[in-house]
Amino acid sequence: MPTVPWDFPVDMAGVGGVRATLPDMVRYLEGELGTRESAITPALARTQQHVATVGGIAMGMNWILSNLNGRTIDVHAGGTGGYSSFVGFDREAKRGVVLLSDTALTSLGGLATMGRHLLDPSVPLGGPRIVATADDKLIDALVGRYRLRSGLGMDLRHKGNALTIQANAQPEFEMGYDSAGDFYPLKFDALLRPKRKADGTYTFTWFQGGGTQEAERIDARAPVASKWTPTEAQLKEYEGKYPLEPAFSLRVFSSGAKLFVQGTNQGSLEVASVDKDIFVAESVGAEIAFERDSDGKVTALTLKQRGQVLRGARH
Repeated sequence: MPTVPWDFPVDMAGVGGVRATLPDMVRYLEGELGTRESAITPALARTQQHVATVGGIAMGMNWILSNLNGRTIDVHAGGTGGYSSFVGFDREAKRGVVLLSDTALTSLGGLATMGRHLLDPSVPLGGPRIVATADDKLIDALVGRYRLRSGLGMDLRHKGNALTIQANAQPEFEMGYDSAGDFYPLKFDALLRPKRKADGTYTFTWFQGGGTQEAERIDARAPVASKWTPTEAQLKEYEGKYPLEPAFSLRVFSSGAKLFVQGTNQGSLEVASVDKDIFVAESVGAEIAFERDSDGKVTALTLKQRGQVLRGARH
């Protein structure tokens, strides 16, 4: 939907009052990389120095000091209503990226994924989100009364073919659905990510304005009885290695009546069966669906986690 640029008071211009062209930003980035000398070169270099660690994230004066395949990159993403931006650079490689968009992408994580890919092409770019149709069973499972961490109450309802959301003392809004498995309001920038629990019920994570809040269901909803409890022999059918990205795979293995998954350079996690060929790792918000061929042999899996949908064939 069309929107107008935000205006900031003069004493708050640093949080979003800059209006710059792409050539302006390229010159600024050249200064940060040290490839363009100017009177403020020493000041630019100081902004890149590590001054604090916040929530485990190293920070410069105005840069997040991130690790990318063993190298330090300086990045900063931003956005206002109707706009998104990203600037990042690898000073050692003398490589920099400026991304400007005329769309607010804050709730989708902004432009960081694309920016990191442009800084290092070995980082997966990912795919676009495409409008999709939510399964009625998913919508019905989400219907109910919830409360966010902030205390705000929300009602989810099934109306027609869509999910609607209504917060306390606010209008009711229709939600769209996308190929990553997320719902989004059609009238404002936010995101609702369904979260399946080990007992088969659903809750969700709410993204809005750069913040993230977990929702707690406060109405009565009985746990869903698992439609299928696999035997030890059936669990062994899933065992194997499933490459999902060039440097990341899932190893699936069983032990007794339990199934486990282990990502590259990660610890193993037990997953719970919530339906035939569908398992959940509730602690990390992951859902895994296995695929079978016409002979019933497990051939692939799809991992849904943190807005990503990754598929890997069984090896």
